[in-house]
Formats: sequence, structure tokens, C-alpha cells
Amino acid sequence: MKSSALFLQGMRSGIPVVFGYIPVGIAYGVSALEAGFSPFETILMSCMVYSGSGQVLGVSMTAQHAGLTAIFIATFLINFRYFIMSACIFSRLPGLSNVGRIIAAWFVVDETFAIFTTAPNRLAKLSFLAGIISLTYSSWVLGAVIGVAAHAVLPTWISAGLGIALYALFIAIVIPGCRRNGRILIMVLCCAMCCCGLSLVMDGSWAIVVSTLLCAAVGALFIKDGAATSPADSSDSVKEVQ
Repeated sequence: MKSSALFLQGMRSGIPVVFGYIPVGIAYGVSALEAGFSPFETILMSCMVYSGSGQVLGVSMTAQHAGLTAIFIATFLINFRYFIMSACIFSRLPGLSNVGRIIAAWFVVDETFAIFTTAPNRLAKLSFLAGIISLTYSSWVLGAVIGVAAHAVLPTWISAGLGIALYALFIAIVIPGCRRNGRILIMVLCCAMCCCGLSLVMDGSWAIVVSTLLCAAVGALFIKDGAATSPADSSDSVKEVQ
């Protein structure tokens, strides 16, 4: 198959993701403005930080007046999975140069990983990956742009409702794993209670970081590999994205 045909096939494979990315991107754009970001900063963040969960976390922690160090650590932890995802993708692209790997890794998100790693071997080419990335990335940025533009004309109560949609994004990420494995549900509940307890004795942003580290360490001992979300399952829910 020619490179152009592979590229178009990649774009077609990414179409379902667009229908999830744009609404969440709009919600992110509105919430970022509500948190004090300027329109330029909101769109720039969407362009440079291609991670829906990372952007949502950064916006929510900024709204809570968290420090840069806490935001950096929390974002690093929540996006650590991309190291593993990138390695899996590049195992199917053995001829890709180191520079190409660095560039491509920046665009690796849950949806990119799910689509590419489950594609037939005949499609596992760089052109196919580029097609997926070009459509999904542009749709995420477009969602943020629409959110910024819509914020000026939307009633206040609608803007507030879109802000709640960002929390729904995190719930959508967590619920599938909890339904498949009771241990994951227990760890999520323990992490939530730990965060609430720690927030009584320390800054809320650091409570998120500490509770995440503690519960992730405990979860690594008790949750088997089989409980992890499979690529096919990952494609069923919208996540940065981001």
C-alpha cells in the first residue's frame, strides 16, 4: 500500500476519536479561561501539551493555586504511561530513527496507542501513524479553539457545566478499569480517601501528588498485569488525549 493511502487510512481510523476530542477540548478551553488562563495561553497549552489528562490536571491545580513543582510532578506521574506506550509503538517501527522516535513520541496518547497497536501488520507503517496523529491532534486543538471562542458568548451556567465535564473525563478513564477488577476499585477509593485526609494537613495540590505516589506503589503490589487496560479497551473511551 502506498504511503498516501496509508496516511488516509490512518485519518479514517482516527475519525471516531474526533467526536470525543472536540467536546472535551471545548470543555478544557472554557475551564482554562475560568481558571485564569488567557485565550492565547489556553490554545498554546493545547498545542504544546498534547495530553488531555495532563492539561485538565494542570488547569484544575492552577485553579487551586498550586505551585509549579507540584503541577510538574503530578503531570509527570499521570503521563508516565506514555513511556511504555511509545516503546510498544516503536517496536512496530524498527526502522524509525532516533530523531523520528523523539518527534513521534510527543504525539503518542492513549487513542494513538490503541489504534496503532491493534492495527493489522500491513498498516503498521509510519504513514499510517502520521495519518492518525494529524487528525486527532488537530481535532484536539480545534476543540480548545472552539472553547475559547464559545466562552465569550455562552451563558455563565453553561460555562460552569462544561467545567464539570473535565471531571467527568477522569471518571470515564477510571470507571472501565474499576468495573473489570475489584482491586482497582479499592485502590481508587483508597487514593481518594488518602487525598482527602492528607489535604487536611497539607496543601491540596501536594496531597494529590503524595496520595498518587503512595497508592500507586501499593497498587503495583496487589494489582496483576491482567487488570491493566488492554489496547482494545482503551479505544472505547476518550482520554490527551491528551
